[in-house]
Amino acid sequence: MSPLIISRIFKPSVSKKFLRHTNVRLFSVTPQASGLDPNRPFSSKPAYPFLLIDYILNIPNCCPDGRFTKFASSEGKEVTINDKKLMEEVCDAMTVGFSRDGLLVKLEGHYNDFFLRYVIYYNPTDPNLEDMTVRLPPLPRGSQIQSMAMSSLPARDKDWVVAVKLSGSRLSLCRPFGSSEWINIKAIPQCINPLSSLMFSKKDQRFYIPTPGGNLLCSLDIDSTEDDLPEFIELEFDDLPKSVFKELADVSSCSRTDHLVESPTGQLFLVKWYGEDLDDSNDEDDDNMSTLMHVTKKFMVFRANEESDKFDKTMVYTEDIGDLCIFVGHSEAFCVPASSSPGLKPNCIYFVGYNFGVYDLTTKTCTIFHQKDDVPIRKFEFPYWPSPNFSPLAPN
Repeated sequence: MSPLIISRIFKPSVSKKFLRHTNVRLFSVTPQASGLDPNRPFSSKPAYPFLLIDYILNIPNCCPDGRFTKFASSEGKEVTINDKKLMEEVCDAMTVGFSRDGLLVKLEGHYNDFFLRYVIYYNPTDPNLEDMTVRLPPLPRGSQIQSMAMSSLPARDKDWVVAVKLSGSRLSLCRPFGSSEWINIKAIPQCINPLSSLMFSKKDQRFYIPTPGGNLLCSLDIDSTEDDLPEFIELEFDDLPKSVFKELADVSSCSRTDHLVESPTGQLFLVKWYGEDLDDSNDEDDDNMSTLMHVTKKFMVFRANEESDKFDKTMVYTEDIGDLCIFVGHSEAFCVPASSSPGLKPNCIYFVGYNFGVYDLTTKTCTIFHQKDDVPIRKFEFPYWPSPNFSPLAPN
């Protein structure tokens, strides 16, 4: 996928220009190669990746050329993608939501080094902003960043802060243009949810991560030092509507991770992501091997009410986040207006990781993308940085 497309996909100007065009291009194959009507919209690469997802979601049963099929049940919808190239494009399109404007994080290391170093590359599309390569302080070999959040996009400022959650639920901060050393916070690991994402609130100027129970927030001031302890903020929840009680009973045996996300206007949301384990054993298999698949079951969203501040937050259940879309699964959760990019569907949650899919808050419908062997599309490097199968570069 073109880096220019990725870096500009959320620009409002792109949406306005798109509305002037009628020949929207979706898939990678040419119409001649696919045998389809040459007037149908195909190109060498999808110009607007989310239009591909929107097209798949809105087709009633299957793609005319058989590249994907759909199955609906009371539990949700499954989209089985039968074409390898299309599956790659779906993965690319789904992960665009986690791209910032020209931002890329890579890992550098060598077999003979004891330390690994993360490098942030920033190549913004705005010519008034500076291109930047930021080498973070090295981490001990074997460290794994599970989540990363920044106080802003990279800026050559001594107060710019990068925070990471390491394996073992350890938290560290650094100021790349300040002291350029990791500040290891004296956190209590059992008080931090190992699978929930770290986030930065621009409104509160604090880093947050939910506790395992989901009713407290572990809070770090942007100026925290190694001698400081995290603060814990209690989340008060308004009474749930009676209609939601049965839904809670349905997910009582599910796993759950909690993710905070802040909208561009400063509205704070708490997203509860429920998943369940399904037996993937095949009765026709002679070995009768049984494996488990972890699949997404449901999402629930709570918003902070107007009286909430950084010391006291009251969360209210909602099924309406307006024109917003939320992306979860790859480090810090992300939130954008649906109107900022063609093909995004408002009031929806796009998720990646153990599954790739879209959850519609309006209809409470969960659509999961599957491979042709009926296994959900998944990438285990999400939400982990680096991926578990990372191996350092061989020595030169």
